[in-house]
Amino acid sequence: MEKQRGIYFNRDFLRAVLFVSLLCFFVLIVPPLGAGAIPFMPLFVIYCYAKHGRQKGFTIVVASLSLAFVFLALLGAFAGLPLVATLVLAGVIIAECLQKKYSIEKTILHAVAALFLLGAALISYQAFITNETPWHLVQTNLTRQLKISVDFYGNLPIAKEQAELVKGNIPAIAAALTMIFPALSLVALMFMVWANLLLARPLLHRYGLPGPDFGDLSTWKAPDKMVWYLIGAGVMILMSDGGTGIIGWNMLIVICAVYMFAGLAIVSYFLKKSPFPAGFRYLIYFLIFAQQIVTLLVTAVGLFDLWVDFRKLNKTVGDPVV
Repeated sequence: MEKQRGIYFNRDFLRAVLFVSLLCFFVLIVPPLGAGAIPFMPLFVIYCYAKHGRQKGFTIVVASLSLAFVFLALLGAFAGLPLVATLVLAGVIIAECLQKKYSIEKTILHAVAALFLLGAALISYQAFITNETPWHLVQTNLTRQLKISVDFYGNLPIAKEQAELVKGNIPAIAAALTMIFPALSLVALMFMVWANLLLARPLLHRYGLPGPDFGDLSTWKAPDKMVWYLIGAGVMILMSDGGTGIIGWNMLIVICAVYMFAGLAIVSYFLKKSPFPAGFRYLIYFLIFAQQIVTLLVTAVGLFDLWVDFRKLNKTVGDPVV
């Protein structure tokens, strides 16, 4: 028994527990610096699972969160603990899907669905203990975050005018964001899971660990039938400005995000075939995420690929688009 315990709780195990717990602690205690690491926290859990296995990896997660909880208890800072725990759980879910060798669609779907339901449960619980409705709680928090952002950017000369414009419309902006908050949450989770999956492949490969094998993602395309959901969302928006219209807007945002993934795959496909250096490719990807016009263009490319077939994939597989 002592020999097995020594093998289990070895130096690598303790180092992993200390690293993940310190990462959680750093993210919560130093928000300005730790904010950049928040979307990629699942990546460290995926690495632990790949290196130590499922049972040992899960033990590292539990031990790390427990240690972080002790640190935070000494400081009396618990506000961000649910967020960190959710991000760590995202890594567990993704790692489990990778071990079961799910497709990338199934992996993202499982992880996003689980995290969205967990987030909804946390918001509902918080609303219950504060005797508020979930929507009012979300709107209150959005209003507070908008005021903090406006106060920060208002001190910068380059953004002072824009900050003043936003400041006078904070209630209206918060109300509009609250209506589409479910879609914004889903899209944020989709991009977080997608980014961690993309980064997991080179990271695990570098250390000689088994990683996800989703094939050539540059040939991925959105399901053909999704265009009907897009049309349905548009009809719901045009036919109603009440609850049905809100559902339509949320559907539209999520569907557009899927078409953006398809557009990114098309861009990646042609960049891989181009003679451009890696630095130029990274610049293209930066522009896609930094410029809204480029983002909309890439999304449109993902949509119109249904009819245009930019990569001529249907000609290759002999499956014409109807």
